[in-house]
This record gives sequence, C-alpha cells and structure tokens, in this order.
Amino acid sequence: MKLRALCLAAALTLLLLSGCSLEREYSVVEPHENQYWESTAEDILRAESYQDLVNTLLLLVEQHETEGTIRLYLTDVDYAAAFEMVRNACAEVRQETAIGSYSLEVLDFDMQELRNSYYQVDLLPTYRRTAEEAAAIVETASSSAIYELLLQAWQEGKDRLTVRYAYLAEERESLLENIRQLQWELETGETSDVPPLGEGENAGENSGEAAQTPPAELPEGYVPWEVYFYPPEGESSIVEIFLHPAQ
Repeated sequence: MKLRALCLAAALTLLLLSGCSLEREYSVVEPHENQYWESTAEDILRAESYQDLVNTLLLLVEQHETEGTIRLYLTDVDYAAAFEMVRNACAEVRQETAIGSYSLEVLDFDMQELRNSYYQVDLLPTYRRTAEEAAAIVETASSSAIYELLLQAWQEGKDRLTVRYAYLAEERESLLENIRQLQWELETGETSDVPPLGEGENAGENSGEAAQTPPAELPEGYVPWEVYFYPPEGESSIVEIFLHPAQ
C-alpha cells in the first residue's frame, strides 16, 4: 500500500463531508494530527475506540484502498466484544456514511489477537465504484451549487454528475423537485430567461419570467433523470444524477 504517501490532510478533511450517522455526528479530526498512524509500522493504522475505528475506516475508503490494517488497542475488552465493535463500525461506514454507501459493496475483515496487547484487523473492502468514479465526485460547500453544476454538465454532454456537499440547503424532496424542474427546462429549451435554481433567498423562484413546471402527466418518451442520494436513509451528503446529455 501507499497510504503514507497519500495526502493525509485531504483525507482527514473529507471526513467532515462523509455524512452523518442516524444518531450522532462524526468527530472533527484536525489535519495535522497523526493519531491514526502506527508510529512503529508504516502503512498501519491504529484505533483506541469505536470512533477511532470509524474514522480509520473512512480514511481507507476515501483513498479507495483495496486493503488495510488497523491495530486496535482496547483495555479490558475481550475478543468477542472487540469483534462486534469492528463489525458494527464496518456496518456503519458501509450503510450510514455518504462515501461508504456510495463506494462500497462489501466491507469484510479478518481479526486476530496479537501478544495479548492489541487486535489486528485486516480490512478487505470490495467497491462498487471505480477509483476514477470516486475521484470524480465534485466537492461543494452547499447543495445549492448542484443546479449550476448540472447546467454545466448538461452543456458539456456529460452523462453523470456526482456531488458531495457539506450543507444541505433545502429538504431532500425540494432538491429532487428542483432537479426535475431544471431537467424539464433544459430539455424543452425553456432556459433562456431562467437563472440557475437554488440561488439567493428565494431558491426555485425566478426574477422575471416564471419557471416552467413539468406537467403532471409527462409527454410520452420523456424520461426523468435518475437521482440517487447517499446514504439513502438519514442525512445525505452525496447526490448522483444520471443525465440525458444534450445532443
């Protein structure tokens, strides 16, 4: 592996954009901290708590690593309890974080106790996305930037746009509705006087000519863009849109 050679600061920063669990927020990790690296072994991560496990797993997934090793240091925790802790952390990253639910198919692991001092966890992730697809995710501060990015992607003939945002500026249902409206405007040619959606205090409203809302019954052959949110449940922070690019 080349984990040590990768940009640790960027990976740690991305933890803040990885989504939230259904019940708690992920901890903030300062870029300069090296607490997750084993000082005596290159490319081996370390963890001393459940939260450490989640963060180290996210580091591996963010870098799209196909394997990784974590040394888990726990006090008065037997093998069965430690195994359950690792299993739960893997499930949380896979199901409840944005990058995990977007990128991962399976997050398997093997665990053994070494010298009665720590548990060694060997991670074996299987991805449903390529490293190129993961690297193509566009990072934004707010979901309101999605509309302008969609317009640009459509004009450039792209068939997919994946955006990760730090802040969801509207309800998920409103975001989806506005994406549908923008598609209708682009594909029916009614875009000349329509500013990008999601901007300003009156997001979704136009200064001047009113936006054309898609009819309740869409014309035959009209296919809405496929839109997926990650994680699918709870607070999402990645949205993936499959477009029908302009011909």
